[in-house]
Amino acid sequence: MKIKWNWGTKLTIAIILFMSLIFFMVYMSTQYPIDLVEEDYYPKGLKYQERIDEISNARPVASQVRAFQNSDAVVVTFPEINPDTGTITFYRPSNIHLDRVYEINTDSLQQMSFPKSEFKKGKYYLKIYWEENDRGYYIEKPFYFN
Repeated sequence: MKIKWNWGTKLTIAIILFMSLIFFMVYMSTQYPIDLVEEDYYPKGLKYQERIDEISNARPVASQVRAFQNSDAVVVTFPEINPDTGTITFYRPSNIHLDRVYEINTDSLQQMSFPKSEFKKGKYYLKIYWEENDRGYYIEKPFYFN
């Protein structure tokens, strides 16, 4: 049987190919995991004015907080702070399973070290929150891990 290649046959083949492409794209989009930035984003959004106040509280010392890498560790240096409580979060935007959270516990040099083996190469956000004398402080900086 010989197919007659008129405009109707070509249109039918084009529609079938287009529909196949759409079905393939739907299948691929369902295979990609979707992670929310924050699980409880709505309550945090309502309290965002508190976060703004914490950022302004930390502004005088924010430039003194530094993070760098040496051969075997990631080191974060702090200014002279005496936190009642606090956390350091290495937030990885591309994968929630690579996030790391630590309690602030500095040494005599006002530093904290983290082993390189706990991180993968890529972009992280260093989020530091602490409370001191019933005042909250928050600093967020990008950090590129090599």
